Amino acid sequence: MNMLSTAACLSPSTVFYATTLPNELWLSIFEYLPSQSLRNVVLTSKSFHAIAIRFLYRHLILTSPTSFVTASSALSSIQPSPRALLLGISPLVERTVEQLREAVAIVSFSEADDWTPVPLNRQTNRYRFFQIKDTYQPRFLADATVYDNLLTQITSFTSLRQLVFRGMLLPRDIHSILRDLPHLRDLAVVHCTVHFANVHIDVDHTSLKLQSLTLLDIRTVYSSHDDDTNPRNPRTRLRMLAKVPTIRSLTYDHTVWLHRIFTSSSPSPPLTALDVKFPIHKDRPRAPPGFISFLETLPSLRTLILRNHVPALSLSPSALPALCAISAPLSAISSICSGRSIIKLDIRDEAVLASLYQAFVEVHSQLLRVQELSLFIGDWDDEVVLAIVARFPNLTKLQVRYARGAPSEDTILGMGSRTLYALPHLVSAHIFCIPLLPPPQSILEARTRDDDTVYGAPGVGDTYFESMHDIDTVTDTLIDGVRSLQQLPFSQGVSVDFISEQEPRTSEPFDDYTRELIIAWNRTCPGLRTVQLHPGWVWRRADRIDHWAARPCESGIWGHVFG
Repeated sequence: MNMLSTAACLSPSTVFYATTLPNELWLSIFEYLPSQSLRNVVLTSKSFHAIAIRFLYRHLILTSPTSFVTASSALSSIQPSPRALLLGISPLVERTVEQLREAVAIVSFSEADDWTPVPLNRQTNRYRFFQIKDTYQPRFLADATVYDNLLTQITSFTSLRQLVFRGMLLPRDIHSILRDLPHLRDLAVVHCTVHFANVHIDVDHTSLKLQSLTLLDIRTVYSSHDDDTNPRNPRTRLRMLAKVPTIRSLTYDHTVWLHRIFTSSSPSPPLTALDVKFPIHKDRPRAPPGFISFLETLPSLRTLILRNHVPALSLSPSALPALCAISAPLSAISSICSGRSIIKLDIRDEAVLASLYQAFVEVHSQLLRVQELSLFIGDWDDEVVLAIVARFPNLTKLQVRYARGAPSEDTILGMGSRTLYALPHLVSAHIFCIPLLPPPQSILEARTRDDDTVYGAPGVGDTYFESMHDIDTVTDTLIDGVRSLQQLPFSQGVSVDFISEQEPRTSEPFDDYTRELIIAWNRTCPGLRTVQLHPGWVWRRADRIDHWAARPCESGIWGHVFG
């Protein structure tokens, strides 16, 4: 789509099609373009601008008050109204809030280019200016006028279907804001601080039509006993959102433990997907109180994702009758799979081969229907593919990640004729090495990382808003921010740290060599359409007589957890 970047690049035939094709066809084309390509399209011509502008700001990111002040006049005129918004702007407050201690300046409409420094008793001179949209401790705060205008603008986006609050102090009236968004279906509150209510606030959300709710790393202004029965408890008010009767997908962690609000007299909605992030530490001998009984009240649950260390779950044989997709550490796989017909299986942590083989034996009869399998082994072993073929005869998708060692050239050449040929339905094979991340160096880094993402499993944040469009270009925001910070009274102590973006890959490092290895599988694996032997690159073909072509790909299991 680069030919659409400027009008000068259009050939006569392209100009003819641009003027004769109906707008409905262009709409269908532009709908699939990424944000950068859409920006190029709207600059091509007046007709393309009129067609494509409705998609450009369909998904918005507002994570700094500077971007909101710059774009505030344009936001009100966006038509149609945005359908997705990621928000991360916090106000200046009187009391000290731990999440806001790193703030260095206050942004207002009157001083948009000359920010007011935060009072010295609220900050030190040891600030580092990171890429704003990726940090969970805001460097810039909005003054009262900017913040009030921001909340008014949010409630005017009545077509919003997805809303994410990330890395901010939540609005005190968040519940009334949600009720003003009649089309809201997906809500996420991630790495946020909530206020303590001085008075009782009505938290009846029966009018909401939420279908998906995510609550992760929820902090409070005041440390207090987490009493689920206290309506003034800030976490309790957020937990009540999980009782919206239309919710079908629920994601939460140990900072809220949403399962605790459901009882036999007040059961959960009929969930179909549940994603729970447990603490990183592994010294917990059993599941948290009430979690197993909560699982046994979910007859319609189809997808269960358990992150980090999870002990064995002693479920009754009649629990989770509809479960067909499970993503969990090896310690919980046997107990969950036993007695259930699992179709999609993801083992999230490092699987020791002896324990892995034992788990396969224990639940062999339940694994016969598995069609998609993903796992991580620390050290490569040729026997693992043989074990998979023997236990999972109906696989259509296979992913094996490893960190140390590698299959030999002879092993790869013979993998089709010796092992994979026994999987007649296999269409996708991903067998590649991944680099292990170093352990987190700070509490903030630990909060932003799932323990099991170091093994290549997707994190919570990988499942939403991949196509969000920042209202500000990141580079311009950073440059303007640096210039303004250098003019502040405390600029002598401010250091600037740019996070360099990874340069895009231009070619696959083992083109011809890898192609020859894969061609050797053609005769014995005619159904294969996708093969991955290196991270970041896959080989694809349309059918059995097509040529293999290398394409860049995202990391993760199937794009999403179970895509």
